[in-house]
Amino acid sequence: MKRNRVWLLASLFLLSLTYCPIINAQLVNIESQRIQKDSLRFVLIADLTYNSQKNNDESLTFFSIAATTQLKSKSLKKLYLLLVSSDYAIANGQKLSNSGLFHFRYNHRINKYLKLEAFTQMQYNQIQDLKSRTLIGAGPRLKILGEKSAKLYFGSLYMFEYEKTLDNSITKFDFHRISSYFSVSLDLPKKVGELVSVTYYQPRLDLFTDFRISNQSSLNLNLTSKIVFSNNVNLMYDAVPPNGVTRFNINYCSGIKFIF
Repeated sequence: MKRNRVWLLASLFLLSLTYCPIINAQLVNIESQRIQKDSLRFVLIADLTYNSQKNNDESLTFFSIAATTQLKSKSLKKLYLLLVSSDYAIANGQKLSNSGLFHFRYNHRINKYLKLEAFTQMQYNQIQDLKSRTLIGAGPRLKILGEKSAKLYFGSLYMFEYEKTLDNSITKFDFHRISSYFSVSLDLPKKVGELVSVTYYQPRLDLFTDFRISNQSSLNLNLTSKIVFSNNVNLMYDAVPPNGVTRFNINYCSGIKFIF
C-alpha cells in the first residue's frame, strides 16, 4: 500500500508540471489577473490546472478550475474584476487539498496617473489551517510608468482582516493592516508574451512585527491569440503564521489559460 501511494504521488507530481491555480498563496497575485490593454473592455479567462507545490513542508498535487472576468465601462473610468477559484484533491482516500477563493475589485480612474480601488475577498485553505478569511480594503493606486511595453504601479491600501483557523485552541483574529504593493509589467519582444512581477508588504497597524511579505512573478507566453502558457513562482513569508504552519512557503506552477 505504501509503495502504491508513493507511485501515485510521483505520477501526480509529473502531471502537475503542466498546470496552476490562483488560490494557494495567502496573498493572491491580483496584478497577474489584470488585463492592462484599454482596448479590451470585457475579458473572460478560464484556467484548467494541475498544480505542484510545497506548502507547510507538505508536497501535494491537485486538479483545479479557475475563472477571471474583467469589465470596463464605456468611458474606461471604471473597472470591475472578479476572480473565482476552487480546488479539491484526494489520493487513496486521503484528502490532500481543499481550498477556494472569491475576490471582487473595483477601480475608479481619477486621472491618467491615479486610481482609487476597493476590494473584498473570501477564501479558505485546509492545508494552511485556514477555515476562513475575509478581507475588505480600499486605497489609492498610482501609475509610475505607463508605456505601451512597460508599466509600473504602486498601491497602498487599508485592509481589515477577519480570520478563523482550523485549530480549535484559536478561533478567530481581527486585524487592521496596510496592504502595499509594487507591480512591474513588461511586454516581451515580438508579442511573445509578458512578464508580471508584484511584491506585497502587509504589516499590522498595531504590531508592525506581524507582517507578510511576498513576491509573485508570472511569465506568460502566447501560444495563440487565445491560448497562453503561464509559469508562476510565488514566494511567501509570514512573520506570525497560524500554529503548525511554516513561515516561508514556495509555490511553482505552470498551466494553460484560455482567453475569450
